[in-house]
Amino acid sequence: MMRTHFINTVLTGFLISLSFTASSQTDLQTQTANINDLINGQANTFISQMADNMISGNTTIVHPDTGKEYHLTQQQLDDFNTAYAQALAESTQEYLTSLLIQDQILVQQVEFEDQKDAMIEEAEQIAAVTAIAAEIEVADESTKIGMEKYATDNGLREISQDTRDKYAASIEGMVVASRTKNMLEQYEGAIIEATTFSTQASGTVQAFYDSASVQIDQMYLNQLNVAWAGEVVGVENEFWLVNTNMQGEFYPDHNNEMQP
Repeated sequence: MMRTHFINTVLTGFLISLSFTASSQTDLQTQTANINDLINGQANTFISQMADNMISGNTTIVHPDTGKEYHLTQQQLDDFNTAYAQALAESTQEYLTSLLIQDQILVQQVEFEDQKDAMIEEAEQIAAVTAIAAEIEVADESTKIGMEKYATDNGLREISQDTRDKYAASIEGMVVASRTKNMLEQYEGAIIEATTFSTQASGTVQAFYDSASVQIDQMYLNQLNVAWAGEVVGVENEFWLVNTNMQGEFYPDHNNEMQP
């Protein structure tokens, strides 16, 4: 199981990075602002100049190059269209779900490192006890007395059940984090397809991006459950192999281990 405070650490960092992104203007925002300034403020200036000249034009013949500085240049056109096309491509549900999956992978990487550190910490606790045990049988009397006192003063008279449990839990946590990360990577296409259908069918698209979480199914250990706002979709690779030719029906029967 993922531990909440480490998930919060990752998500907090993610939100901070979003705030920095929001405060700095994107290429599309820059290009859009430039064009809007051109076709609004600058264009109005040009229109006013030409309108005035139309009234008093009998004394002034407009030069052929007049107004060329107000043109929408080819470079401006290309820059805007490129930035706009990229923004549209990055606004599809498939793309945004892929970003969410990458964020979930990051969560698992952080969780793995946390569990690894916990395992090392508990191993050190166990090693402190076994180090005394390794020496006490062969030590002379005065040394034994000193070791016994040290063990008593430092709570090292036994390997505690709590240490054993934490050591085992950290190992299990590393396995779960590793499996979840690997499944997110291998099932990415299936997750995108399944959740896209489900969010659109249930009207929970925004809720999905606000609250989606992943967890390995407790019964089907090769199934990854994606949950959000009361919806749960289970994704397991065999589903996509068995049901490649499905027509009309999106979900298979329960024998195929896909749990909508």
